[in-house]
Amino acid sequence: MIICDPNKKSMCFHTYHRLIHANYIMSLIDQKVKVYGELSKIDPFEFWDTDVIDKSLSKSLKQIKKRNWLFIVYPESAPEDWKKQLEASGVQFAVSPLHDKDVLVDGEYKKPHWHMIITFEGPTTFLTASSFRAITNGPYPKVCENLKNSYEYFTHKNQPEKAQYSPDEIEEYNGFTVEVSRKDVRRIKQELLEMIVEYDITEFLEFNLFVKYCLEHEYIEVVTSDSYYFTQLINSYRHNPERAAKKLKWLKQNAGKLEVKKKENNKNDS
Repeated sequence: MIICDPNKKSMCFHTYHRLIHANYIMSLIDQKVKVYGELSKIDPFEFWDTDVIDKSLSKSLKQIKKRNWLFIVYPESAPEDWKKQLEASGVQFAVSPLHDKDVLVDGEYKKPHWHMIITFEGPTTFLTASSFRAITNGPYPKVCENLKNSYEYFTHKNQPEKAQYSPDEIEEYNGFTVEVSRKDVRRIKQELLEMIVEYDITEFLEFNLFVKYCLEHEYIEVVTSDSYYFTQLINSYRHNPERAAKKLKWLKQNAGKLEVKKKENNKNDS
């Protein structure tokens, strides 16, 4: 075993090797910081696979401040009560189902793991986000570039070639929510309006059960945030369901003509 003498100015081989390795790792991290956007397009969970982070962080890492951070947690290294510890901290977070069926390129199974998103009240530094590793005992976090995509990755919703996991097994703590964009809210409201007519939904309780057990998380969020709107729609539909169904059918059949007419009117107005 090589023992270093701290009183000597010269550096032993072992210490020199560790410093070289640390510098190499930091250069790799800097490279990954620069290509965050590209990485997020490939896989929102592209983690740094090292525990070597220099105390004097590089300038690139110091400048990173984001509200949402991605973590990976391994059952073999995390304490049994790691979720309770995080919950007690008050931070908002969501945990994926246990990924125990993920396969590597060579066909071998990956180590079982959880994916996790932590959402802070405001932009938070890499150092602050990394401090939660004291609870998870896992790899360093990565910036969450797209909250919706990262949340959907919990179940591999958009990766049918990967092992699929149930959204019912996602756990959310301390008020964690995935905000839906205004554009998506408009789209979802339109879809739900048509579903009310097509599935002949005449009670709000029935509607809630349908959304909860048949649709995805973002639909539940939209209904919960505007229950009055959907209650009024259902009440209106219940008074004359036949007329509403007939009108919906006509609108769908003539959607193309109506769109052309709308464009012509807009052109004339301008």
